[in-house]
Amino acid sequence: MLVEKKAKRKSLALEFRQKGKGKRKCRFCGNARGMIRSFGLQTCRRCFREVAENIGFRKF
Repeated sequence: MLVEKKAKRKSLALEFRQKGKGKRKCRFCGNARGMIRSFGLQTCRRCFREVAENIGFRKF
């Protein structure tokens, strides 16, 4: 019975662990949608539009 409880706890812990796209979050707002990961930016598209000029990106 004790072994079953330990196995059940372990499976529950794995259920709530974040994996994949949900694990990556924006460094400014914490949002996980619309991520821009290229160049190591790790920002969502909304925050990128706000800080792009300051980072050095130019709009053509």
